[in-house]
Amino acid sequence: MTRFCTLALFLTMQAVYAAKNVAQTKTPASQSPSISVSASLQMDKAAAGPRPWAVVTVKNIGKRDVSLRTDMVDYHVHVEDENGERPKTSYHRSVRGEFQPGDKDLPGGGIVDTIPPGKSQVAKFDLVRFYDVKVPGKYAVYIEVQDNLSHTWVRTNTVQFTME
Repeated sequence: MTRFCTLALFLTMQAVYAAKNVAQTKTPASQSPSISVSASLQMDKAAAGPRPWAVVTVKNIGKRDVSLRTDMVDYHVHVEDENGERPKTSYHRSVRGEFQPGDKDLPGGGIVDTIPPGKSQVAKFDLVRFYDVKVPGKYAVYIEVQDNLSHTWVRTNTVQFTME
């Protein structure tokens, strides 16, 4: 019986300690994003030659400057077809740190762009660099942009294009 009480006391103390640590490291849920994001495409149909490009507009809707790194750390590009996410290129896997055998690490330390309050910035992404979109069909694209002030990822609208 003494062993049981000691074990129960120990587990209770562990649970209280863990809950205290989680509560201290949690970010406030009430903090809203300081950016708004939207996506568009340069063209909604592409033949075998032209490459599809996604255009992302990031607007600072907060009261402080927003910084975004240009080396893809603060952007996550997503391309899906009717079967789900398309296969990523070695470049995209390297950017995301999702290496496969044969992938090469990319040099880090991108330039930081600053967006003043009320201003916008446009970024363009060559979707062929990120995903295998050579197969004819319909694709959906969205981008997540990291808001470094609110520590959240803000998702754009989803746009669609067709590869012919």
